[in-house]
Parts: sequence; C-alpha cells; structure tokens
Amino acid sequence: MRRAQTHFELIRNSLWIGTLVVALMFQMLPLFLLVMVMAFTMGVTGPGLLIVVPAALFAMLLAACWIASKRITRRAPAWRPAQERQAPKKPFRRGAVALLKTRAERYQELRDILGGDWR
Repeated sequence: MRRAQTHFELIRNSLWIGTLVVALMFQMLPLFLLVMVMAFTMGVTGPGLLIVVPAALFAMLLAACWIASKRITRRAPAWRPAQERQAPKKPFRRGAVALLKTRAERYQELRDILGGDWR
C-alpha cells in the first residue's frame, strides 16, 4: 500500500514541478523575446551568436546582482547619538533687536539704492 502511494506522490510532484516550469517559461518568454530582439538589433544574425549574446547578457545581469548583494552585506557605521550631533549653542544676545524697519529707514535705503534717480 505504501509503495503505490509513493509512486502516486512521485507522479503528483512531477506534475507540479512541470506546471511550475511551464508557468515560469511563459512568464519569462517576453523577456527572452526582448533579449533576442536586442541581440538582433546589435547586428547578430548567426544562430550560434543568437544563443551566446543573450547568455552573456544574462551572465552580466547575474554578476551585477551578485555584486550588489555583496555590497549590501557591508554595513555602514552606525549613526552617532543625537546628543553628539547637536550643533553648539549660540550665545544669547543681550538687548532688544528691532526686527522691523521704520518707514524712514526703508525710504533711506531706497534713496541709497537709487542714488541720483530719486524723484
């Protein structure tokens, strides 16, 4: 009884794997077509090179992903605590500081800017 169940599980698992491979191929088909069109636009017309060029492109893609994954593993130094990053406090200014200019001060600045062209 156990032996028949094992054969059935083997058949069922192989069908699942076959379905998964076919689904993956159908998902990858547009990408393969795009790579073949890229190879053809680069001037590749021979049947051997139509296999070599996409393989080289995929190898470069895999190499770039591998290098990027290696770079992520190196961690940047941790941020310093907020107290260390605070800017030094400015000394307190004593005395009142006028933030608004009077009308006379604004007209005087305008006269200075315009020079001899005032009225």
